[in-house]
Order: sequence, then structure tokens, then C-alpha cells
Amino acid sequence: MRGWREFLGELGIIVLGVFIALGADQALQTYKQRGEMRELRAAIDEEIALGIEMYEARLRQSPCADARLVELERWLRGWREGKPQPLLGPISAPRSGPAGTSVWASRDPAVVVQMPLDVKLAYAGIYDAFANLEVQRLDERMTWLALAEFDGAEALDNNSRMRLQGLITRARWRAGNISSNTREVKEV
Repeated sequence: MRGWREFLGELGIIVLGVFIALGADQALQTYKQRGEMRELRAAIDEEIALGIEMYEARLRQSPCADARLVELERWLRGWREGKPQPLLGPISAPRSGPAGTSVWASRDPAVVVQMPLDVKLAYAGIYDAFANLEVQRLDERMTWLALAEFDGAEALDNNSRMRLQGLITRARWRAGNISSNTREVKEV
């Protein structure tokens, strides 16, 4: 060794090299995570679009479902007035399916941390709305299945008429919730 000055110079070069290597590694990791974030966002956006389409498909059935509820009310009124009229056909539920959530559920926290906070919050809000819509959708399905129990009824006593009225009201309420919640999801 020729002296402290040379030693400190070599040490400085080594430290600078380590910093450069660490900085390059960090830059590479950041680049990789941003690429993964873009891929995740694209997958989430696609999943959300498909989820919204599922609920829009349900909304396109609303005129038919509403007409069916009007028919059921007519049928119920006929029973109340002692002049029952036949239903036009079997009672069936509007077709619907859940919004997918598997991409959101399997997200990698190390990738999500790269997203801007407002984007993370928007995604979280949409998926919360999807969870709410799923509750609405399942209850609507259960309501229509309960309505279908009246298919082929030969007589409706007072309790049955009251139950039928309650189910019609519940089906309308759920349909309204699904409609307004779907609009809210689209606005996020």
C-alpha cells in the first residue's frame, strides 16, 4: 500500500461501484414492477369491464322482468277478486352471473404498491360495489325462485297472496337496487 490517500481513493471507487450496482438493481426492480403493475392494471380493467357487462346484461332484461312482475300483480289481483286468470307461462328468474374478482383477489402487494393511491382506491371501490351487487343479484335470484313456487298454483289462500305480494315487492326493490348500483359502478 502506498498510503492512506491511495487507500481512500480505492475505497471510494469500491463504494461508488457498490452504489452504482445497487442503484442499477433498484432501477431494474422498479422497471420490472412498473411493467407488472401495467399488466395487472390491464387485467383488472378487463375483469371490471366484464363484470360491468354482466350487470348490464341483467339490466337489459329489466323490461321483460318488469312486465313479468306486472303480470304476476294482475294474477294476484285476480285471486284477490275471486276471478283468477292463468299466467302466460312459467315463472323464471332473469339470467345473471357474478362479476369476476379473481384478478383483484390474487393481486401481488409488491406490484400494487406501485399504483397511485387514487387508482388503488378506485379499484377497491369498484370491487366493493361488485360485492354489494353480488348480494343483490343472489337475493334477486332467490326471490324469483320463491316466486316460481307459485307456478301451477290451483288456489291461493290469504297467506299465499300476502307472500306473493311480498315477493313481487322484493323483486322490484332488488331490481331497482341492481339498476342504481350498476350505474354507480360505471361512474367510478
